[in-house]
Amino acid sequence: MTLPLDGYSSTPSEQYAWQIATQDQWRACMARYGFKKFGPPEPSLKAAAGAANSDMGRRYGIADLEAAKTRGYHLPEMPEPPRWEPAKGAEEAVFTGSGAEVDGGAYKGQKIPDGGCRGETKRMFPMPQTPTVANAESRAYMVAKDDKNVRDAIARWSACMKKRGLDIASPLDDVSSLGVNVSSPIPGAREIEIATADVECKSQTKLVELWHKNEEAKQQQEMAKNASTLNRERDDKNRVVSKATQAYKAQG
Repeated sequence: MTLPLDGYSSTPSEQYAWQIATQDQWRACMARYGFKKFGPPEPSLKAAAGAANSDMGRRYGIADLEAAKTRGYHLPEMPEPPRWEPAKGAEEAVFTGSGAEVDGGAYKGQKIPDGGCRGETKRMFPMPQTPTVANAESRAYMVAKDDKNVRDAIARWSACMKKRGLDIASPLDDVSSLGVNVSSPIPGAREIEIATADVECKSQTKLVELWHKNEEAKQQQEMAKNASTLNRERDDKNRVVSKATQAYKAQG
């Protein structure tokens, strides 16, 4: 599923290109000061896309029947990115621009950028930020959730669940009240049974389609109210992403 405001936010591939360009510039800058092996492991495009898909797939609670039948309410496994930080001492000092090894804004007599290599990179590739989009998305989601048509559909979903012996008012409610433990290593048979009922009741009541359509309309209203600011943020974001993408492609 997609929503109108999606076009104003960074996509997983755009975020990936920005991260790669940022890390490449870190390495290039640090190499100038003798740090030839520097930087965290490269980010995973698959992990970024998986996180985005998981977020959208749970926007109205779980909605994928096959996933419910295999994973219940458990999220798909995604490896945690390894923890990384620059080595203490000279490496950290050159990277951040401050530390005992930095003397008069220089390292071993060689001038370093303001804010170190991190500061230089941030000026070259500022993080794509779209706060107006984020706020508009949040408002549209909350208004749609409280719309009478959506609330009525949620009530029908709840009634469907109750017929199956499951007392829960909203698909956004904590399912632990039904005996589901989403922190367990794997989903049990009862969790899969409940999750399957959840999605089947959504299908019967057309809850996801109605909710999504309502949120689309609310986002369109937000776009009409904030057109100039949204367009400016999108253009700023696109310029940063374009520069990062070009740098990414140049690296081969």
